[in-house]
Amino acid sequence: MYDVAVVGAGPTGAALSHFLSSKGFTVLVIEKDPQPGIRTICGEYLPDPSSLKLEGDVASAYLDFFEPFIVHRMERIVMEIGNREFETNYAGYSVDRRAMIVSRLEESLAEGTILKTGEAFITARFVDDAYEVRTSKDRYRARYLVGADGFDSRVAKLINGSTTLKCDDLALAFSTEVTMEMNEPDVMRLVISESLAPGTYAWVIPRSENTANVGVGVRLNMINGFDPKRALKEHLARLNATVEPELRGRYVPAGGMLGKVQEGGIFLAGDSAGMTVPSNGGGMHTGIIAAYLLTRSLADDRPEGYVPSVDRVVRPMVDTGLIHRRAADFLLRTGLLWRTLRFLPHSLVEEVIRVERGPYYPLLKLLSSLYGQVRGKVGSYPACR
Repeated sequence: MYDVAVVGAGPTGAALSHFLSSKGFTVLVIEKDPQPGIRTICGEYLPDPSSLKLEGDVASAYLDFFEPFIVHRMERIVMEIGNREFETNYAGYSVDRRAMIVSRLEESLAEGTILKTGEAFITARFVDDAYEVRTSKDRYRARYLVGADGFDSRVAKLINGSTTLKCDDLALAFSTEVTMEMNEPDVMRLVISESLAPGTYAWVIPRSENTANVGVGVRLNMINGFDPKRALKEHLARLNATVEPELRGRYVPAGGMLGKVQEGGIFLAGDSAGMTVPSNGGGMHTGIIAAYLLTRSLADDRPEGYVPSVDRVVRPMVDTGLIHRRAADFLLRTGLLWRTLRFLPHSLVEEVIRVERGPYYPLLKLLSSLYGQVRGKVGSYPACR
């Protein structure tokens, strides 16, 4: 029998295996893909601990996990909204996501972790003081079960049931890596532009002096008439990077955390728990942090401590991002954003970029409360199935 069975070998699963095995836990990792890390459809960006205001052991464990895989450092974020630019100091890194996953898993294997690839999680039940885990190939027993299996997690359904996600709360993101001249290689650039398509956002994340991760995303409520390849090509053309993009897409949850992230000995971490920050789509950092918080709770023999620690460290980022996203939705869908853009305070947008609760938070919370009046507009379907 294993101490912990982890479903999913993405960044969160790799972090779990790394932290747990280093504390002496016997770990089983179950991954449905034939090779871990092959799904690298993401911005591959991680904020510095100082940008997240992390402290103590959480900050050091988070940074230590990905530091060997940093390929480029950025010092600022610039957000383009229409014809205006808003800038803030914000340290972060481009990382080699696949190398991080593979290397950390290999280290875990050397410490005794067992990795099962090409094997899909089916279900689990609690029998004789342990979880009997059934996969597409075998059965296993573990004291604890952790869902790190991303969006639409099968493990999450065990404790939250089957839920129908609203289209407002789910995005499709497409990215590619290109060679281009980086005029400001220390700047990550975020773009909100109606000319790409209604409700579309875009990004440019430098990976060196002359390469970048470039992408576009769109919420599913606005996907009618959206051509991701055309939008990505137009975005690249604006950057004078006229390469033919390789179109790779993935779902990004943008509706906040699920109702339960723990029930008994079943835990959720990362995208499976809805820990993606809704205002910017970032989820690797929250997954790594949650993996450490869970490991710390289990190592202290206090599994009940996981939820309170998540509520202190991770939930504020996600909940604040959800307030910001819904406030932006209200402004965009009523047209107020474009009519008032020239008056928009720089400090307000800076607060949103940094996902902070600053002086404008009460106003943003008020605007967020009006989001229900515009939810479902702009071609939304009633539900995403």
